[in-house]
Amino acid sequence: MQVKHLKTSIVVLLLITSFLVILPIQMVKAQTTTISVSPQNNQVTVGQKLTVNIEISNVQNLYGVDIALTWSTSMLKLDSNQSFVPVSNGVGILNGPVLVVQDTADQTTGEYNLIVTSENPAGAWSGSATIATLTFTVTSTGQSSLTLKSSTSSTPQLASYAAPGSGGTSEPISATVVNGIVTTASSSSTPTSSSSTSSPTATASVPELSVIALLVIGVLITLAVAVLSVYMRRKTGN
Repeated sequence: MQVKHLKTSIVVLLLITSFLVILPIQMVKAQTTTISVSPQNNQVTVGQKLTVNIEISNVQNLYGVDIALTWSTSMLKLDSNQSFVPVSNGVGILNGPVLVVQDTADQTTGEYNLIVTSENPAGAWSGSATIATLTFTVTSTGQSSLTLKSSTSSTPQLASYAAPGSGGTSEPISATVVNGIVTTASSSSTPTSSSSTSSPTATASVPELSVIALLVIGVLITLAVAVLSVYMRRKTGN
């Protein structure tokens, strides 16, 4: 009976350990897709150059996007804009070939629009990356919202992939939207965010375990080894 109890304890401890390893990975997989302006908060001075990225993170099965960014034309003057589609050398979104329906910016209205979709035989794209980069010159004092939307609604639109011949249809992908803001600082203060010259990069989602989970896993593994050691010594003794 005692030997049977020891075997049961070992199995239970190992199952718990496996569960604690798998659970954080599943939580990472379930992360919400986010479309954001980066940097989110910008404190600038008149005459300064400001670089803003539109970024997407934790998206799965992406096949098309309809994204727009608006700004205050009285405060920000658009100098340049660049989209990153399709993926090239690990940078950007969507697998090629792609159909670019719109990739334009209008300083008069203060709006940038990107409508693009992958085309057959391209497969779906998943991951995190920079969608587009816009560079502005700050022309006056004040405050400007950097608001994400689409060409037809108040929120960006994402479409999923439906394999040809599968009978499935492309479905919307829900996403959390994080807008940005630009505020003019006095000329004597140091801006907290400034233009960035770094190249956008795509990042892969890597499961991360919390410190507590790692400690618990370590303790349980130690206990399992200890119980197994006791069991083996008693079995040898018998």
